[in-house]
Amino acid sequence: MWRELQDVLEFDPHETELLVEACRVVSRIEQLENAVNEHGVMVPGSTGQLVVNPAVLEQRQQQATLARIMTLLNIDLHPDAGVASVSLISQQARRAAEARWSRSKAVRDA
Repeated sequence: MWRELQDVLEFDPHETELLVEACRVVSRIEQLENAVNEHGVMVPGSTGQLVVNPAVLEQRQQQATLARIMTLLNIDLHPDAGVASVSLISQQARRAAEARWSRSKAVRDA
């Protein structure tokens, strides 16, 4: 995901930090998925009853976190592709934001 997005877009330092965190979250999601695959969706609880594997719940939380970060970065997730990819709308929105930022900076510098 990091390489794909870095090849397509430029990020300011704040956005780079968000992208790094998004990559960490993706890694956690993969680890949690592996745990669920290994132990199953249902696992024995403290008294032997079947309960939902805590990794399932944490995976859902991490997916929500990833969605929030990607929204902040104006990047659409395309799960079918297996990785995040940038939609045309996101690219256009970024160009428009950069143009507004340039204009406002020019006004402040004048």
